Amino acid sequence: MTATGEGPARPVDDELRQRTKDTAQALFHTLPSGVGFDTWKRFDQDLARELSMFFTGRLYSRNVISQKEREMCALASLTVLDRQEELRAHVHAALNVGATRQEVAEVIFQQVTYGGMPVVVRALEVLRRVLDERGEW
Repeated sequence: MTATGEGPARPVDDELRQRTKDTAQALFHTLPSGVGFDTWKRFDQDLARELSMFFTGRLYSRNVISQKEREMCALASLTVLDRQEELRAHVHAALNVGATRQEVAEVIFQQVTYGGMPVVVRALEVLRRVLDERGEW
């Protein structure tokens, strides 16, 4: 049974598992303390796997836009929403898929119209910490 109660669950195929693993590696390999998946697993390992397969294996691996463009969208959204921990993970991801520190900073600066200067300042501090973690500050 699926989580929505709609019939039997589909087995996860090897191709989706590999795509999930490859995408997670490309995006998040530089995070010293992992991403949300580590927290999710502590509460429900099966659900954590399903969430990871959906977000990383299906959504983040789509080819409609590039990984870099996708990460720039994430940076903009997370900045305006003031989600600093998630922003930290996606700053790493953006840099890992080819965004420059100037491009990341510019996306953050552009959010002043939508989120205000306080969220921009906090996001820039996240960027600075990430660059420091990576030895790039």
